[in-house]
Amino acid sequence: MENAINMLTKNPALVLVPILIAFILAPINTSNNNTNFHFPQESAEVAKEQLRNFVHDFVKDAVIFGILTSIMQAISGYSVSSGVLDIIRQKDYRIAQTIVEALKNLPQVAFLNVFGWVVTILVIAPPFAYLYSEIMKAESFTIPGSVMDNFFFLAIVSLLILLYVAPASLLLIPAYVKTKSIRSALKVYRLALNRLSSTIGFGILVFIAIAIINLPTMLTRFINNQLLAGIVTAPFNGLSNAFSMAAATLFYLFLIEEMEEE
Repeated sequence: MENAINMLTKNPALVLVPILIAFILAPINTSNNNTNFHFPQESAEVAKEQLRNFVHDFVKDAVIFGILTSIMQAISGYSVSSGVLDIIRQKDYRIAQTIVEALKNLPQVAFLNVFGWVVTILVIAPPFAYLYSEIMKAESFTIPGSVMDNFFFLAIVSLLILLYVAPASLLLIPAYVKTKSIRSALKVYRLALNRLSSTIGFGILVFIAIAIINLPTMLTRFINNQLLAGIVTAPFNGLSNAFSMAAATLFYLFLIEEMEEE
């Protein structure tokens, strides 16, 4: 983590593209935050229908905006990872050249970014899918305690798997930038699994660092204008993305170096 911080501190140009992408995505993410669910008290059937509509709209928006965001952030991720590798090779980091290169590789990098998000969502989804199905089958507002016990058990299992999957997915873009091969990039899941404790530790540290970086965004809850709040949080989102990708690139290099030494 310290190496990633030093990398960004000494080369602030690395954060420019992620921050620019974050500002572009701010209006898009703001429009996607308008979906709210208020639990009605009229009847269980009314509640189910409204919940069904809410989940349908939420999933539809998540797919559309998630894919669009993943494509845009693929450019950001590629630029940071490529910049880190250039700096390590003692080459000049040129933003314009890096963006052009990112656009040339956009289909592959966007696929990997979307793939990583899909894998992560599949890990998170089971407990919520189970709870949703049980609510749809219930005849009243009351949910049996056994259902909630099963939900929390599934949630714990999902969290444990997520501790491996989320940080491993962060390595997809750095692996592609270095190898220019989708097949080689997908092997990061096996690489991360072989160093499971290091991967989990890396993921926890990245999560803590991102949480600290985004602490100032908590003040945006006092801003009524969602677009303005999105613009205020954009620099912090961009910095978080730059940090996570720089850290992922350095961690990926660490893993392959360890593998080559064996």
